[in-house]
Amino acid sequence: MRRRTSNFTGSAVVVAIVAIAAALALPALGANDHKVVAKKTYRFVLSNNFLGNDWRPQMERLATLTAKQSPFAGRITLDVINAESTTQAQVQSLNNIVASKPDAILIDAGSPTALNPAVRRACAAGIVVVSFDQTVTEPCAWRVSQNHGDGQLAIGKWMGLVLKGSGSVFVDRGLPGAPISSIIENGFKNGLKAQAPKVTIGGSYDGKYAIGPTQQAIASLLGGKPDVSGVATQGYCTAAFNAFKQAGKPLVPTTCYGYNGELVACAKNKVPCAILSGSPTVVQIAMKLALDALDRKPTPPKTKNVTIPWTVYLTGPKVNLGKIPAGGSVQYVSLGKNAFPSLPPGLALPYTLPQYKISAGQAVAKR
Repeated sequence: MRRRTSNFTGSAVVVAIVAIAAALALPALGANDHKVVAKKTYRFVLSNNFLGNDWRPQMERLATLTAKQSPFAGRITLDVINAESTTQAQVQSLNNIVASKPDAILIDAGSPTALNPAVRRACAAGIVVVSFDQTVTEPCAWRVSQNHGDGQLAIGKWMGLVLKGSGSVFVDRGLPGAPISSIIENGFKNGLKAQAPKVTIGGSYDGKYAIGPTQQAIASLLGGKPDVSGVATQGYCTAAFNAFKQAGKPLVPTTCYGYNGELVACAKNKVPCAILSGSPTVVQIAMKLALDALDRKPTPPKTKNVTIPWTVYLTGPKVNLGKIPAGGSVQYVSLGKNAFPSLPPGLALPYTLPQYKISAGQAVAKR
């Protein structure tokens, strides 16, 4: 596989994801939906503009590993192109990708709208475009993503329950400009307000999906509000734990995303946590969709977002979150069952769809 990088700054779930992957064989693709002519080998290009956390490098590594396995082996080549971490840089990079005339472009978008003109040019040129994880709004592209809004709604309700309706919370705004960040933030706030309207927002910060910026921002907020009751992050619970420990404060209920190390740390520290899965297997589903489209096999309509299942992992007291939205589930963390001290802490779970022979050691990205 060729991997080209420019400079830049900065078990229930598995089964459910398999079901979604299988569901890609649902409604048939219209005969005139695109102009691609089937051929033996296709060139895929993956466009990304952020590598500042564990998830993105793991996603790229998973794409590269998956491209070497059936049904992709011998059928596709894959280039991974990382632009600098600005929207304009990705726009320019994507324009160059379109000009190189690949058969398919997979996009983890830095903006839901800014890339649309380049995406339209790609579609007009007969290029299959699949946006995934953070998607574009251009209707000629397929969209594959997790419903972070529903997941965070459940997590916001959880925070209100464990705080027993009172106190204050630090809330992460995520990565400035990233389309999913506001969805995560607003989903959490909406769930918190619905469950516990008297809980206030004690401060907001930009964690940038990374441990260092998250820890630094929380430490700064603690200086002005040391009695905060909870912390919501868009990445790592351990960043919050580190900030509180350094300040000599007891750990508080914390939310984060589904890295193996976060589940393990929450269990070992015996602190209430709500951890939303965010599996990089979304790229495997996007790759299969693109291959099916090129081979003129049945694909979902572009008018619908292809969603992947999500799980909220909990530690601490048992709470009743009520009815969980479609596609979601709840599990309590159990070391050795759904959290693994022997596996790399930065491993996002689940790390592969089971039909691909990829080990945890292979999947974890080396940074």
